[in-house]
Amino acid sequence: MPNLVNTTIVSEYEELFGGSLDALFVQPLGLGVDEVNEFRARLGESNLRMQVVKNSLARRVLSDRGLADLDSLFDGPSAVILPEADADVDAAAITAAKVVAQWRKDAGTELPALKGGVMEGEVLDADKAKALEKMPGRAELQSLIVGQILGPGRKLAAQIIGPGGSIAGAVKTHIENLEKAG
Repeated sequence: MPNLVNTTIVSEYEELFGGSLDALFVQPLGLGVDEVNEFRARLGESNLRMQVVKNSLARRVLSDRGLADLDSLFDGPSAVILPEADADVDAAAITAAKVVAQWRKDAGTELPALKGGVMEGEVLDADKAKALEKMPGRAELQSLIVGQILGPGRKLAAQIIGPGGSIAGAVKTHIENLEKAG
């Protein structure tokens, strides 16, 4: 018969990891209490939260969801960074990676250490999770695409207006020269 506490934790993890899982895993060791509180506050500004997980139970829940190669995520103490309850965070793993990178830069430390992540049903190792900090989010990608769509139209408009502007400038200069002469 399963332990009541473990059964309760598993049901909590099933809810935590329910839906589309987009999260970053870190090793929470090495930070003091004040640093952890500041880090959690920084995560909260982006509608993210960090929760320390029990490795064996979290691994079981994620394995039941069909994820494999979870060893790197659960080697040593683990915490998961994911969106706050009822918060809509665009590309949560990317946002979390950017927040962690900025935190580490501001704090001058390599803590919390990145362990990996899960994004769109794929388990990411530490290197891939670190690369997420350089990726644009959905809003940034949309603005890039819109810019690329509008770019050729802008160039065409400039090509059409350009010669007219040159002629208008020449006419204006000619009028000014006539006014000076007259």
